[in-house]
Amino acid sequence: MKENLKTIANISSKVLLKWVFIVVMGFFATGLTFTMVLYRNFKLISTGITVAFLELYKTNLSAFLLFFGAPIFMILYVVIANKLSIQSAIHLLWKGKTGDYLLSKVKTIIARLLEKEGWRKSFSDKAILKAKVLQEIKNDPDTSRLQRNVIGFVLARIQLDKVDFQQEDLKISDIIVTKFSDFVTEIIEPSLVMFWVLFSVQLFLLMISEVF
Repeated sequence: MKENLKTIANISSKVLLKWVFIVVMGFFATGLTFTMVLYRNFKLISTGITVAFLELYKTNLSAFLLFFGAPIFMILYVVIANKLSIQSAIHLLWKGKTGDYLLSKVKTIIARLLEKEGWRKSFSDKAILKAKVLQEIKNDPDTSRLQRNVIGFVLARIQLDKVDFQQEDLKISDIIVTKFSDFVTEIIEPSLVMFWVLFSVQLFLLMISEVF
């Protein structure tokens, strides 16, 4: 348990650093481009937001996107940071020994849920089973927040549509764990490509805006 906690703490710190890097750099790029457009078009913008909105849209679309699209850029950076963080956590957990623990935890919880009488009727909707598993994990004191996020991320993406829950002697827990493992195995080490693409787009738009 102590070794597992150390691993989780180490992974959490790496994931947090990646998240902070993406958000800080993204917000810096957004703030810089926003400020430069504001400085270059201060007289126009000072006449009124509505006037600036229409004039920049008609005469300098790049500046328009950088100035009025700043909140959208910031949201996109946060979205990218969140996605890469959870993918990084999955990748790092799977590279270490914690992957086996997660599989065991998911299998144990599913098996416990399916021990209840009448489970086939209760879980005819696959989404209900996923929700129940997540609720059980949420209430498990031995499962960290990072592990809950990883399990939730994967469960939300594995497909159970072709699994017939009404079939007798069907080992549902084994099937779900296999799908869980297969999904994670297919996740390669997350790349910062999307971050750098968005970052480069802002710089490109800034250069184009300076031409007009």
